Amino acid sequence: MKIKPSDLLESIRDEKIERETFKITSTKLKKDPKMALTPVFGYLQENLKNPTAVEATVTIKKDVVCKFQTNIINLPYNYPNKIEQLTDADTEYELQLYAIFEAEDINASHLRIDLMGTVDNFLAGDADVYKNITDWLALQFEKLDSDKTKQE
Repeated sequence: MKIKPSDLLESIRDEKIERETFKITSTKLKKDPKMALTPVFGYLQENLKNPTAVEATVTIKKDVVCKFQTNIINLPYNYPNKIEQLTDADTEYELQLYAIFEAEDINASHLRIDLMGTVDNFLAGDADVYKNITDWLALQFEKLDSDKTKQE
């Protein structure tokens, strides 16, 4: 699935983003991330059928949030001007699914963003994309837990 930066940026700037928020505890996510994320995956499967801006936000704790966003480069929607600067307006880009982890202790910028796979592969049920998501999420919790251990 391809999209022009201008179409994506129009959705972002006009706040025409398909958004849903989920509350999932860190305990559930650590124990069985794939099962815990089932409602998020269902939402994404339903809303990724059209090339547009889609976001699923998972509130884990008051200060820990994980977002899944469609984009053409690895920047959150908060930076539409940067997305515009770093892309060619006349080129169609593959729509990708990114995971964003926001937590004060994750790193110096308090934000980690990584590519999980293409939207097409996610919609096709590609097991690698789902594994990327669950492995990535487990890694973020490991980082948080190891940082807390270092601080104690």
